[in-house]
Amino acid sequence: MSKRAFIFPCGLVLASGYLSTAPPVDYSFAFDKPLHTVGFVLLLTGLAIVAIEAWPSRTPQPQPPTRYIAIPLSQGQTRPPREEIWTEAGQPGRRRAWSVKAVGALLAVLLFAICGRIGVFYRVMKDVECSGPSAMAFLPLVLALYHSIRHPSQRQYPAWSADSRPRTHLDRTYNFIFDGSTRYIVPSVLVSISSFLVLVKSSSLPSTYICPLANSTATTIPSLQFLGFVLDGIIVQLAYRLIDDGISAADDWTIHLQDGTTNHLLVGLTLIASSLVLLVAGIVVYPAMPEHREWMLSFPSEYLLGLLRLSLMIPFMTLCFLKSARSYGVMSAVLIVAFSSAYIGVLRALGTGVSFSFPPKSTVGLVLCLTLLTIALIIHLVTDTNIETRIRSTVPVRLGRNQSAAFIVLLIAFSIGVVVYRRQGPVLEHPIASLIDRATVQHEHWASQAHRSKSLAEAVVHYRQRYKRDPPPNFDKWYHFAVARNSIVIDDYDNIEQDLAPFSSFNPDDLRLRTATVLATNEAVGGIRIRDGKAEVFANVPETHQWMMDGAAAMIRQFSEFLPDMDLALNLHDEPRVAVPYERLQDALDNPQPYPTPEPSRPGKEFSVDRAKKWPDLEQIRVDPQFFENARLKSSFQTYGSIACSAQSRARKERHWNAKTFCHTCTQPHAMGAFVSNWTISADPCHQPDIANLHGMHLSPSNLMGTHDIVPIFSQSRAPGYADIRYPSPWNYMDKTKYEFDEKFPDPRFHDKENVLFWRGTTTEGVTTAGTWKGMLRQRLVHLLNNETARQPILLPKADHSGQLEYMLKRTIDINNYLETKTDVRFVDEILRCAGQDCIDQTREFGFGEPIDFKQHWRYRYLFDTDGAGFSGRFIPFLKSNSVVFKSRLFHEWYEGRLIAWKHFVPVDLRLHDLFSSLAYFGGYGVEARNKRMMEGKSKEAEAIARQSKVWTEKVLRKEDMEVYMFRLLLEWGRLTDDARTEVGFRIGKGKGKGRSSSMEREVVEL
Repeated sequence: MSKRAFIFPCGLVLASGYLSTAPPVDYSFAFDKPLHTVGFVLLLTGLAIVAIEAWPSRTPQPQPPTRYIAIPLSQGQTRPPREEIWTEAGQPGRRRAWSVKAVGALLAVLLFAICGRIGVFYRVMKDVECSGPSAMAFLPLVLALYHSIRHPSQRQYPAWSADSRPRTHLDRTYNFIFDGSTRYIVPSVLVSISSFLVLVKSSSLPSTYICPLANSTATTIPSLQFLGFVLDGIIVQLAYRLIDDGISAADDWTIHLQDGTTNHLLVGLTLIASSLVLLVAGIVVYPAMPEHREWMLSFPSEYLLGLLRLSLMIPFMTLCFLKSARSYGVMSAVLIVAFSSAYIGVLRALGTGVSFSFPPKSTVGLVLCLTLLTIALIIHLVTDTNIETRIRSTVPVRLGRNQSAAFIVLLIAFSIGVVVYRRQGPVLEHPIASLIDRATVQHEHWASQAHRSKSLAEAVVHYRQRYKRDPPPNFDKWYHFAVARNSIVIDDYDNIEQDLAPFSSFNPDDLRLRTATVLATNEAVGGIRIRDGKAEVFANVPETHQWMMDGAAAMIRQFSEFLPDMDLALNLHDEPRVAVPYERLQDALDNPQPYPTPEPSRPGKEFSVDRAKKWPDLEQIRVDPQFFENARLKSSFQTYGSIACSAQSRARKERHWNAKTFCHTCTQPHAMGAFVSNWTISADPCHQPDIANLHGMHLSPSNLMGTHDIVPIFSQSRAPGYADIRYPSPWNYMDKTKYEFDEKFPDPRFHDKENVLFWRGTTTEGVTTAGTWKGMLRQRLVHLLNNETARQPILLPKADHSGQLEYMLKRTIDINNYLETKTDVRFVDEILRCAGQDCIDQTREFGFGEPIDFKQHWRYRYLFDTDGAGFSGRFIPFLKSNSVVFKSRLFHEWYEGRLIAWKHFVPVDLRLHDLFSSLAYFGGYGVEARNKRMMEGKSKEAEAIARQSKVWTEKVLRKEDMEVYMFRLLLEWGRLTDDARTEVGFRIGKGKGKGRSSSMEREVVEL
């Protein structure tokens, strides 16, 4: 008995299982260019089929076994011709003859249906956020019904076989389920229903990516999906006829087939023709759309890798399917694919929601799906091993009764084990309570280590212990400057260390040249020159940004007399500029130039005296026009946002192209359930590829002029993955947005404020083109709170009054009705930074509020703050008020680490899926009429956050703190750009200390 036929079903199981897992499809870069991908996969699949079927075989293919119907000898000549031979697959052994015209018409319809399906697929992919669950799970049922209709002879009983007719309803039911061509219907119904339910449940938590309600997209896409399902049904039926039907010789106008080879060849040629139609369409469109030519012909390496995976697996799966269909029948091969995909889907769904019971899932529903699948598989295996329908052959290898029973028992045991292990328990304690306690401990630890030094000597010692080198020259001047301004942050300046680390691998002359090159390009970069203790702004600054340079210079002049001569390149745009590839960045970090090491015998050394002559003359710098790339108005995530991530990170290996779905695995590294637990990495792109669709900086930045070189550019903020040097923003230093109140707009106590979450803003996060506004943070916030979006998660007490909590999915309108804290979130003025149809769509989609006085914010208990094109200039004034700040951000600023999430503000994930749960915790959730759910608001905890943020902000985020930070930053930068970097440094001489500091100073000398 040849067991090679068993290889193809195994390959089919592996291929369908692989394509059903998340990374190959759900996170594939191949869908960046869906038409390119579909065309290439169709071409390769067709070529593979043609090559395999046309390749001469050394051994003849075994014919499907036949089963002869037992007929009484007396009636042996009365048997109808159509019932002479049955194949093992349950199909009539007689081959049908098709004329060339009939086959040609069949192929033409198939080609037209495939091309139409490609068009529908492309259109749905453009607005995938409006798509619903796919109905492809019901294709096995469509084929099963078609199979039963095409082979009615298997359900007919001739007069001479009257004894074999079913006599009772039970017999008819048994025959319907287990015998004849209808035996595939029940398993197909069960597997289709369970697969669809799993699909619905696994995608039940949608993202906040906007599906517009003001235009027809929300209704058009589901309609197109239904049309696509109809086309799918037509395609599979036509393919079934070609694969299933044999064609016998009748005359010269018939096509001669042997063992279905010609049929398979025709299918392969049709797929090739479909790909050629796409190619011709592309050639026609290319001259007419010059703006898309670069996109059409560019093939990034990550796209090619994703395409390669699909291009290898899909043809392999197709070949295994054809071989399995030839040996076992089309329906058996279809059910192999259906069962494999369905079980993988169930296991994937059971695998979600384990981390702190989020996202919510219905274990009962998934167990029901698993039960339906197991019943369907049992029915199919029992039918397949039934002695009346199974022929012991020498070609196909089938499982016997014992093997089938053992397989089913193992499958059930495994499924039960998975359900028990991955079950989702209730939430015993609200995560926010734990996060607040943890934040208090974190804040106390940070504050204690940031202000351990009580004298200059202690500050020197702690500096050496922390950074393994001597402090920079004039460190004593900085220390006295900080003490005079009552700074409570003396020791913790790790942000400076982090920002300057990549530049320590370059020698000072190289750093000076890089600074001069940046300034000479004059691409939205302003310069400040420090000479002889005076700071001056370069004359070539645009008038629109003169205030920024003047503010930075005013800050520096407070301490410029203690700075060495240097030039500074300041970024005039909100967006950061420097995005260094991972390999280059790691090389810079791993090969730093040596700093001076503490040696007792070596005295301190000041900055070099001839520094002014070392800085290049900008007039003599050769400028490269391509030094900065214009990356405006296009996706920047792959080219800038994530290139600082390791090649093994999710951001570099995966593309979350399905903007409709919530990526729960993306949040796990920085979240406790639905809530942000690690604010520092919450915007890090490396572990969350879906962030590419969640902010204007990544979707379509307004003014991104970037470079991949390591150049020293000082920016007011930077997104994770960028290497700009952060400095305190002149916007805050010059009080462009100031915290102040008066009699008309007072700032009352927290409890006297309106219980409202308030936000007013404009659409300045990025330039919206080609629908990119649907993923921008500000637009998603306004849409989430003002439109009837999909169901959103919220953590509420269980209805049994047990004190336990559970995540639930509720409609936005219901959540807003029962939340004690109301929301007032609107755009003001008109839609800004948009183009073409995007302006019209946004105007229709969003409501607009009247412009308000900034001081009106103090009326409300909760203030939402979010980024714009860069950092938010309102965050610090909000923190100084008596309100609680809800903060969602992408950009990091100079004070990173000084403010602790859940201690000084309420963090909100960029996906906004935690917003309602946080509002319910602090503001309260009213009684629902149906299930009596209620959550009492934690107003005391909210008031504590408001008070702590106000007190702490007025201690560590003052103008004086900005000056202290900038002073320290420029001292460190001054040492990096000094030719005597390995020698300069500050040291305390012997005999200068008195009192309690003398012992510490002796320790300094000994070090």
